Amino acid sequence: MKHDDRFNELHSLSKWQLENEDQDIRGYPVRSLTGESYGKIEDMLVDKDKEHVAAVRMEDGRLVGVDHLDIRDDHVIYVDDRAASPVTYASVRPHRA
Repeated sequence: MKHDDRFNELHSLSKWQLENEDQDIRGYPVRSLTGESYGKIEDMLVDKDKEHVAAVRMEDGRLVGVDHLDIRDDHVIYVDDRAASPVTYASVRPHRA
């Protein structure tokens, strides 16, 4: 099977950037609705075909889909029951030379 180059971590995509820098949640702690700590976000996984962040990689290596995350001012809430809720993806685009 051919290697799928569709997904990459944002830090490794030097020619890509977030369209809204306020959505850069790398380093943010992730908590449950009740305040339980799940760790910190290490990086963001970009779907290059759709030009959005599809998931985050936690510092322990776990991947979490962005449709389960709610961004707050200084942390992120993991919400596991948002399948029926609208999702707002962080958009990315290639740097323009």
